[in-house]
Amino acid sequence: MKSATRFIALLFLVLAIGICTRPGESNAQGAKMTVGQTGTNPGTALYFIAEKEKLFARHGLDVNIVKTNTAAAVQAMLGGSMQMATGSGAAAFVTATLEGAPPFVLVGSWVNVFPYKVMTHKDITKVEDLKGKTGHVGAPFGTIPDTALRFALTKLKLDPDKDVKLVQIGNADAATIIAAMDKGEVQFGPLAPPLDRIAEKKGFRSLISLPELGIPWQQNGEWVQGSYLKSNRANVVRYMRAISDAIKFYFEQKEKTVNYLTEYLGSNREDTEYAYQMFAKWADRNPKPKIEAVRTTLDAIKKNTPRAASADPASFVDTSIMDQLIKEGYIK
Repeated sequence: MKSATRFIALLFLVLAIGICTRPGESNAQGAKMTVGQTGTNPGTALYFIAEKEKLFARHGLDVNIVKTNTAAAVQAMLGGSMQMATGSGAAAFVTATLEGAPPFVLVGSWVNVFPYKVMTHKDITKVEDLKGKTGHVGAPFGTIPDTALRFALTKLKLDPDKDVKLVQIGNADAATIIAAMDKGEVQFGPLAPPLDRIAEKKGFRSLISLPELGIPWQQNGEWVQGSYLKSNRANVVRYMRAISDAIKFYFEQKEKTVNYLTEYLGSNREDTEYAYQMFAKWADRNPKPKIEAVRTTLDAIKKNTPRAASADPASFVDTSIMDQLIKEGYIK
C-alpha cells in the first residue's frame, strides 16, 4: 500500500515537472550566459530593466552583462567568452559573417529605425538650406550616426558627399555636436533623445525626424552565433522571454521605466521622460526581426564589403524563437 502511494506521488511530481517546463526548454535553473551590451540609450535599456525586475532569474538564467561595443562583442563571441550581444546593431555581425567568420544571426530586434533627429541652426528652416553647410556626425565615419545621416540626406535628395561637408570625431560622443554647433563650427548634426531636446533648449531647430522617413534599420536587437543557437536554443529562448517581458514592462509600466532610465542614462527626469516617449513611439512591441531592416545594413556596408551587394538579408535573420513565443501566445 505504501509502495503504491509513493508511486502515485512520484507520478504526480513527474507530471507537474512536465507541465511547468515550456516546449523546447529543459528545466535546468540558473543557466549561465555572458552577454555583451553595446551602447547606452533608451533602445539598449531592456537588459537593465530585466536586471532590475529580475526577469533573467525568473526565466532560469544567470546572466553576466559586459558593457562593450559591437566589434569587441564579435571577437568575444568568436572566442567563446561571450554568448550573445544585446541592444546591438547589425553592421559588425553581418560584416564578420561576410568576411568568413562562423555565421551570426539576429534573433530579436525592437528598434528598427534610425532613432535620430537632425538638429540645425535656427536659420536653417528647410532641407534645401543644408546645401553648402557643414554637419558633425559626432562619431567616426561609418558608425551608425554617420550612416543614419547619409541615408536621410540621400532620401531627401541631397548628396552627402557633394551637397554638404561632413566632419567626424574619433570618439563616439554625440554631445560634441551640440558644442560644435554652439561655437558655430558646424550647422547641423544627428542627435538621439534626449540630446535632441537638450539642443532645442539651447535654441537649435529639429529639422528632420529620421524615423518618419520610413527607412528600415536594425538598431537595437540580439545577435548570436548560429552554432550557439543550435546547441543552446533553450538559453536563447529564455533570454528572449526576459527581453519580451522587459518590452512589455517598458510600454506598460511608464513610471518605473522612467525611473530606471533616469538611472541608466544618467540624465534628469524631464529629459529622460522625453526620451522614453520618443522610443515608445519608435520601437516595436513585438521584437520579431525584420529582413528589410538588415537589407539596409547590407546597402550601408557594400562599399567597403563588396559581398554585401549580393548577400541575402534573410540569411542573417532567425525568426524561429519569436515565432515560437507568438505561437504560444507569449507575445502578440
